[in-house]
Amino acid sequence: MWKPIIIKNQNISGENFKKLLSGQIPALVIKNFYSKNQCISLVKKIEKSKTKFDKTQLEHIGPFLMAHTTKKKEYFYKSKEFQKTWDCIFKKVQNPLLRVDAMINNSLPSFSMSLAKQSEGHFSPFVIRIHRKGKSIPIHKDNVQYEGKEYFVSNIDHQLSCVIHLQESELGGDVIIYKNQWKKKDERYRNIDFGYSQNVVSTEFCRLSNINNGDLVIINPNYYHEVTKILGDRSRITLGMFLGIRYHDKQIFAWA
Repeated sequence: MWKPIIIKNQNISGENFKKLLSGQIPALVIKNFYSKNQCISLVKKIEKSKTKFDKTQLEHIGPFLMAHTTKKKEYFYKSKEFQKTWDCIFKKVQNPLLRVDAMINNSLPSFSMSLAKQSEGHFSPFVIRIHRKGKSIPIHKDNVQYEGKEYFVSNIDHQLSCVIHLQESELGGDVIIYKNQWKKKDERYRNIDFGYSQNVVSTEFCRLSNINNGDLVIINPNYYHEVTKILGDRSRITLGMFLGIRYHDKQIFAWA
């Protein structure tokens, strides 16, 4: 069985990361990365944020690189503006970049982690997504080495996706990870707007359905994954960031 490793004490080992990167496991689930009360506080601030949600297929706060692959100047401008918002949201709660940094430092002490930057400025540290009733995320992958070649963060050896679940819907919104890695030839099955057809995945998958508010889920995003339709009235709210691992200088870069 292809099952995630559940971690209850936020103590991730280097071996855990190796298993995730090699595909031996579909995910690492770190329970209670934020407390329930912290999640409630953060969600209230997100909902009261003066920043208007960018309403594309999904609502989100903060820019993300894959929506700006050909708009570098705009991405770094929005990243700088976003800092005012996340400083406000995390005024009384340690921001996730610092929390992830502390966790990574304990498990991979020989690596140094930092927010990615290049000559144009710092990258966005994370993106907050609001998934309302009826919304879903189709089968897709995230691969900055292929899709973000104009950016510094494409120069990495491995990419990980970190998603903190701040609020779960009553029903639906499960994460499904398929035991199929993206290959360049799969681009023939790419949808016009976003995602891929079912042709790119097999019947072997892992469904993460027992995720609670405050849990952090880490996956290898080059494996196809999707989020099922939100069926409950309460919105699913997540905070996501990527980590890029580079071996030759023992660096880990964070961005969204």
